[in-house]
Parts: sequence; C-alpha cells; structure tokens
Amino acid sequence: MSKPHLKQKTAALVRAGALERFAAGAFSRLGLPEEDAAWTARTLVAAELRGVTSHGVIRLPNYVRRLEAGVANPRPRISVVKEAGALALLDGDNGMGQVVSRRAMEEAIARAGIHNLAVVLAKESNHFGAAAAYALLAAEGGMAGLVTTTTMKVIAPHGARAPLIGNNPIAIALPGEPPLCLDMALSAVARGYVIEAARAGRAIPEGWGLDAEGRPTTDPDAVLKSSLLSPIAGHKGSGLSIAIDALLGGLAGGGFSHQVVEIGDYSGKSRVTHLFAALRVEALLPLAAFRASVESFLGALRAAPRAAGVERVWMPGEIEREREAARRREGIPLPPERLRELAEIGRRLALPPLETL
Repeated sequence: MSKPHLKQKTAALVRAGALERFAAGAFSRLGLPEEDAAWTARTLVAAELRGVTSHGVIRLPNYVRRLEAGVANPRPRISVVKEAGALALLDGDNGMGQVVSRRAMEEAIARAGIHNLAVVLAKESNHFGAAAAYALLAAEGGMAGLVTTTTMKVIAPHGARAPLIGNNPIAIALPGEPPLCLDMALSAVARGYVIEAARAGRAIPEGWGLDAEGRPTTDPDAVLKSSLLSPIAGHKGSGLSIAIDALLGGLAGGGFSHQVVEIGDYSGKSRVTHLFAALRVEALLPLAAFRASVESFLGALRAAPRAAGVERVWMPGEIEREREAARRREGIPLPPERLRELAEIGRRLALPPLETL
C-alpha cells in the first residue's frame, strides 16, 4: 500500500559555514586530512545551497558509516596508472569519491592545458555526490567540463524488471559569468529524493519509481526495496545508461553499475568508476568571445514565447543559482529528521553541536 502524504514538519535554518564546519569535523574525526575533509564537506553544503538535497548532508550518515566500517579509505594514494597524452586512468585507491574526483578533474584540466582537450577516467572510487561540483572546476578554469560516473544499480534495462544499470548522472559546465551548468541523472529523479521521502514518511509522486514487480508506486520504501527508479524517456534513458556503463566499466577496468556496492552497504569497496573531460575554450576562440556568444544564445531562449501558465523560461543551473543566493542570505533549511541524523553523528564522534538560526 502507498503511504499517505504526511504534513511536512517545520525545518530549521542553518548557515552554510556552520554546516560545513560540522561535516568537515566529522570527516576529520574519521581520518581524512584537513584539506580533504573541508573539500568533501564543501561539496555536500554546495548541493544543499543549490537545493540539490538528494546529494547534500542526507549522504553524511552513509559516508560516516562507510568510513567507520573501514570500507572507504580516508587517506588514499591516488595515482595515474595509465596515460597516453590527453588520456589518463587514475586509481582512486578506494578514496572518498569527492577526493578522487577533484584529483581526477584537476588532472584533466592540467592535461587540457597542454593538449587542449583531455579525458581522465578514475576507477576504484566511491559515491562522489553532485556531479556539478567537478564540471564547475573546469568552468572556473576557463574550460568546458563534462562529468559522468557509474552508480549503484537502480534502473532496469528497458523491458526488464531487475535493477542492473545505474542512473549515471551527466554534468556539463561552460565558462561564463556565471557559468552555465547542467547536472542531471538518467532516472526521473535522483534516488536521494526517494530516501528523503522515506525518512520523512512521505509518499512520492507516481513516475519516480517501481515496486519489485515493475509496477509504478508512490511508496518510497517499495522503491528502495526494489531498487527500481524510473529512467528518463523510457528506452532512451536506459540506452544512454547502458552506453555510459559499457564505456566506463569496460575501458577503466573498474566496476560496472551492477557490480557497484551501494552507499548504504557497508560490506565492501564500492568500485565506482568516473569520467572527467576538459576542453580548453581558448584553443578555438577567445574566452570573452565564447562567453558573449553563449550568453546571446541563452538570451534568445529566455525571450522565447512562453507556454500557458509559465512565468519564466529557465536555463540550466539558473534555478539552483537563485536558490543558492537565497540560502546564503536566509540559511539552509534542514528538516527534523536530518537534524536528528546529524545530532546522532555529532554525539558519536564527539563533535560540537550544529549551530542553527
């Protein structure tokens, strides 16, 4: 049976800095070097600021448990194991996905500085949070960035009802003032939003996921039990996931999505594989000219005749950017269940309490 929709309890507001200090403190307690702890915390809070709560501090309990269980490496020795000019393969040594991913994108940016275009794969990694964080590193350096990854198995190949492929997110960021940033998964909604609903006792909209028999359901627990998210665009989303999985898992020699150990499983290494690409814009034209061209294009799209009932035509990343500005002013809203999870982590790790407004 589907759960009834429960009234949302009042959220508490938290400053971004306070939330970063708390999360970084947790990672430091669990052995991450100070810089890595701060970066990993920053990516989680950046997701909260942008309203991408599926990849924010809701992930902290799982990260903490994996570090405590010793199935994620707090101090990895990340190394380039194969290289061919503009191409490279990194071994993440089972490090935190955020740490491995920053190192891999920095490698891609450095190689693109020499070769104008670079692709770096990283194997033996973990869940890396929001893909936008790494694509934006390239954009901030005047480059176009592209990121994708394998994930845990959460989608069935089209026509099947067994979860065997991932919702492999794709992020693309282009340099600009501000950067253009698209970040999307290949499922109708990120699994983190289903987790959010389950922890809050809320029903989910129909179309988000399927039960164990492959039937649409509004029960988040049924979707988490089946591990069946609905792919975007049916067979097209499924096909794109298969192609990404085949490329990353096959080329890097890491895990395909059906072999990835999920973030809530504390039995072993995740074996996630990522891909990072960077393109040096100024190899083809001045950066200012590129930015002006893109902004002119976006302006034309924003000015398009609006459909009935639509007040504004949004470009990729604009909603998130406006939400970030508001949350930096007013604070980040955290629901009661999130505050309880963070308080429990704080007690267990002997951290100072999280400051709320």
